Amino acid sequence: MPGWNTINNGVLIDFSQMKAFSYDPVRDSISIEPGVLLGEVSDGLQSQGVAPVGGRVEAVGFSGLALGGGLSFLSPSQGWACDRFRSLDVVLTNGRLVTATATNEYSDLFTALKGGGSRFGIVTRYEVDAIHVGTAADKTYWGGSINYVGPTSAAIVTAIDALVYSNKDPNTVIATTVTYSNVSGTFTTAASVTLFYNGTEAQFKQVFADFLAIPAVATNLGPLSYNEVMKVLTPSQAPGIGPRATNVYGGSTLYPGQGLFEKSYNNWLNFSVNFKDETFRTFWVITPVFQSQIDVSRAHGGTSFTPPNGIGGVLSFGVTKISKSLRAGLDLLYRQIPRSPGLPLYLNESEDVQNKLKEIYRKYDPTRFNVRRMVGPNGL
Repeated sequence: MPGWNTINNGVLIDFSQMKAFSYDPVRDSISIEPGVLLGEVSDGLQSQGVAPVGGRVEAVGFSGLALGGGLSFLSPSQGWACDRFRSLDVVLTNGRLVTATATNEYSDLFTALKGGGSRFGIVTRYEVDAIHVGTAADKTYWGGSINYVGPTSAAIVTAIDALVYSNKDPNTVIATTVTYSNVSGTFTTAASVTLFYNGTEAQFKQVFADFLAIPAVATNLGPLSYNEVMKVLTPSQAPGIGPRATNVYGGSTLYPGQGLFEKSYNNWLNFSVNFKDETFRTFWVITPVFQSQIDVSRAHGGTSFTPPNGIGGVLSFGVTKISKSLRAGLDLLYRQIPRSPGLPLYLNESEDVQNKLKEIYRKYDPTRFNVRRMVGPNGL
């Protein structure tokens, strides 16, 4: 979101030099400072065969991702990144340093920081569960990426909907991006599906049979270690993508099996066609949240945004140029794909009010110091 976690004419706290992390085999936990990038901790702990539940892109920082929830390639079997918090060292707005856990006097603060963002204080150290993912020699995953072009993108959406609705296997991992852009003078759609199975090639082919049956233009699949899985989505710095581009994001949270994925895709495509002269490219990105992930999260105490029992998906899409007419088009698109009743929004993907957190915030920042001085999530 524009302006979040930054400030003009004020004090900006930079954690880029706080990059320490370590594995404690006695506690079977990992200690992480807030300046660490996910690729650094994945590479650094690979020889010990452990990793935190982090993100899916190496260049992403652990701190912001985890405080907002944290989707990971490990999430279907291990929950959100914040589900694996053991303890958090937090500097409150009054300057006090406290350690919050699920069972001490700061348990409410601990719950708020499990997906509630950085409003409640500054976390200077995370202790998280160590997940035993294997070393570089342990090729425990099978998968990679498959690319599709043109009309087959619609078939991908149908296949995702069916998988999210029916899948109960926590070893299944998938993320999908459909792009609408100008390719050699012609606007077309292209889909990139990243899919893994923590198991054998035969199991992979059974779970993802619908995707393998769709004609593809490029396929890159094989046995992978977890560290190699983390490198599959290393971002491109192609024109229109990256720090120099202007990006606009929005999203919705949808139930599968009701035609909502297809509806959102069709509305996005209609938006993309109508505004192709104002956008370099647009993206339709869908990240399934399987029932197994929700169950694991509940077993670890839940988060500040724990959804109702049921199967859900988190959808986000982005464009790279904004104008008054484009904003009007985006607003219409959001109205066309309202979130399914009862599903909360995942803070890392979408801005929305989280009423559950208001009381906790009043306790730890009674003067509203943070809200008054820094742009960030609304509603507190």
